[in-house]
Amino acid sequence: MKVTNALGMVFSGAIGKSIVASSWKGIQYIRAYAKPSDPKTERQTKVRQDFSNAVKAWRALDARQKRFYDRIAKGISGFNLFVSRFMQAANSRRSPELPVIIHWRTEDGLPVEEGMLVVRKSGRQLFADSLKEVEGEIALTPSDTPYTFLLKRGARKETVLTVSDLRETDWPSVLTSRGLGLRVVLDITPGLEVEAGPE
Repeated sequence: MKVTNALGMVFSGAIGKSIVASSWKGIQYIRAYAKPSDPKTERQTKVRQDFSNAVKAWRALDARQKRFYDRIAKGISGFNLFVSRFMQAANSRRSPELPVIIHWRTEDGLPVEEGMLVVRKSGRQLFADSLKEVEGEIALTPSDTPYTFLLKRGARKETVLTVSDLRETDWPSVLTSRGLGLRVVLDITPGLEVEAGPE
């Protein structure tokens, strides 16, 4: 913000350690510089630590997990959505929810040139993986269900599964479209339990 005084001098931001040029509701003004307070209360220290942990947890996510948050976020970034949820969980003394990695593969292990596995939530496409890759991964959270799974072959597509609770889904799960001649196996890492999401 630039402020011009009566003598024509232009000020912007902090001027030394004594005054600051700023504005409020479009009105430009100059005020005395006030050193920000940092009382380092127990609450502030916890919030800062939780935020630091949230950023570290985001960095530890793999590309598919980050993509999940980027796709479901509305009006904010996937990073901001993840950090917000992480902070809410920490504030409620709950374990933060992380997306579950779900592995997929064509049942016969063969590529399908025009085949696709599509995952949607509320009409928004989260993942669209080509079956010519034979196998891949998606990442989903239990708290964001329901998810709709579709199989596509060329211009034809078929909804094959709607998941309302990842915890109650039988793993492995086989997606089958007789009309398209496609079978895709979904599975999570053996021994991994899908934990409950935020309440």
